Amino acid sequence: MGEVNYRQAALGDAADILAFLIALAPEIPLQVDTLQREEALYALIRTCARSGESWLACDAAGRIVGFALAERAERGRHYAEHEVLELRHAGVAAALREAGVFEALVRRLLARLVPVVATVSPHNRFAMAERLERLGFRPAAAAGGGRRYRWEPGSNP
Repeated sequence: MGEVNYRQAALGDAADILAFLIALAPEIPLQVDTLQREEALYALIRTCARSGESWLACDAAGRIVGFALAERAERGRHYAEHEVLELRHAGVAAALREAGVFEALVRRLLARLVPVVATVSPHNRFAMAERLERLGFRPAAAAGGGRRYRWEPGSNP
């Protein structure tokens, strides 16, 4: 593949992100086997796109070849205090998985210099946990079967 361009996700990208994410669902793994689950995923994508915290990687034709969907974690915080970003989903086209696209997307989140958290399914086939650790994420307490990771400003390797 040729040149990859990066840009913030916009609300108008939601349908294309959904299609790309559904194609990657078996590897994440992510259940989108019912209309209700697909609609919930679409709502999450729209929320992340609206947040201004999500990033896309696009090929020269403008097609999405990677994404990092993030939003501000609002639980347990007051306005403008203890800001944390939550990386909800990320993925890259198979042809670009070893080209640094994932790392470039996540580094755009880290550039905000606020803590970033992510939960990785134990069944993830992207080696996501190892990729996050290489970017400076550290294991954190988790509930519900997933592995939780946290990056703090100043902790880049």
